[in-house]
Amino acid sequence: MTESLIQFNDRVAIVTGAGRGLGREHALFLAARGAKVVVNDSSAEHATTTANDIVSAGGFAIANTQSVADPESAHSIIQSALSEFGALHIVLNNAGRGGPTGTIEQTTDHQVATIISTHLVGSYNMSRAAWPHFRQQQFGRILMTSSSAAIGSLGMPAYSMAKAGLIGLARSLALEGAPDGIKVNVLMPIGYTRSAALNPNEDTRKWMEDNFTPQMCSPAAAWLVHDDVPCSGQIFTTGAGRTALISTTGVPGWSGGPDATLEDLRDHWSEVIDHQESIAMTYSRDDLRFYTGPAEWRD
Repeated sequence: MTESLIQFNDRVAIVTGAGRGLGREHALFLAARGAKVVVNDSSAEHATTTANDIVSAGGFAIANTQSVADPESAHSIIQSALSEFGALHIVLNNAGRGGPTGTIEQTTDHQVATIISTHLVGSYNMSRAAWPHFRQQQFGRILMTSSSAAIGSLGMPAYSMAKAGLIGLARSLALEGAPDGIKVNVLMPIGYTRSAALNPNEDTRKWMEDNFTPQMCSPAAAWLVHDDVPCSGQIFTTGAGRTALISTTGVPGWSGGPDATLEDLRDHWSEVIDHQESIAMTYSRDDLRFYTGPAEWRD
């Protein structure tokens, strides 16, 4: 195999939430590989620091402090890339405020609104604002920053809800973007950041602090927004040097036909949850392949 250095020359990227933590590391990494970067962050101080560090290292970057939670501001962020660098190829959605909030009874309405508006709606706003440009040029790369909390986690219901929503958003956009050369994927990074430091479990916090530096997540993030990334609509986890596919699966289940009763379902529950003959499911229509007989699905 011939080794070649993966570069982002002539590519322009927006990285949101890039003032600190994972976003900063992603911005620095992309810039070091040749990308021109719009460093977006709610903190002018931190956005400017990251942008200045890129420029000092010989790269190209500008700072931007507009809010991804506002649709008009999201359009302005896109325009800043086009105005400054004359192009846009990558949107790396990383911005988000809030993490663990306690139980559902302890979580306030304000916390829910903040988490949803930044992590989820902010990523939607940025993707939507970039979409017409990507379609016109028949190319685009979007990365959603989710979390394993999307699968379920104790003490962070709003955060888990937002991060799960990003999976549905990414997979739907992957379908929409396929005819126009737009690829959209999801990354679940494990990095010790300010959010991770709020984890209520001391042993987990210490383990992450010792082993999961944020910069270890950047190679996977960069690959998923590169020209040559081979997939779209997929979910990956990364941390401590490990990257792996996260798969959602469906099983054949049990069908009792139109006359199936509640009692029939109870008596066949072991078949409903039987993992034999399971298949990977990426889109909603994948589940239709299990329907046979009178309800047989035909592509």
